Amino acid sequence: DFTKTTLKRWDCGTDNYNNLIIPINDRDSRLVGWVTRQFERNPKYLYSKGLKKSQVLFGEDKIKEAPFICITEGALDTMWLDQLGFPSVSLLGMSMSNRQRDLLLTLPTKEIILCLDNDEAGRKGIEKATVDMSNRFMVSFVEFPENTKDFQEVRDPKMLEKIINNRSIW
Repeated sequence: DFTKTTLKRWDCGTDNYNNLIIPINDRDSRLVGWVTRQFERNPKYLYSKGLKKSQVLFGEDKIKEAPFICITEGALDTMWLDQLGFPSVSLLGMSMSNRQRDLLLTLPTKEIILCLDNDEAGRKGIEKATVDMSNRFMVSFVEFPENTKDFQEVRDPKMLEKIINNRSIW
């Protein structure tokens, strides 16, 4: 569960249905849209009209210089990693656009850790991203335990740290 500190850091709120509203800012902390995590309805995630997800990295406005930065598919995964002390940004999807790649190249780090979901789409996203990035950064990727889809399912901070520390270099 997210702490009040984390929800405040990410400027989250709720709507009339108690769904989580997460603002999406660009690198200059300008609001460009939001995502709603619906708890009682489908689809689970609704994005604001006009948001160009492929033009932004969720969380990039919060990144400071770090030895590595984790790249996730979803905003909640990035918030969870951040709450546990791991710098992270999200693609807001499984594939990296050229614009997102260019934004990643400006992040103050030497290593990118791909933490995409443990499914076919995530594996395809990792393959594409490693090809696009490996000549600029050290690129690594995590492998989740069997039957674990993403970092939101890893509730034990020590297990999460172990997954990151046991990453594979591309």
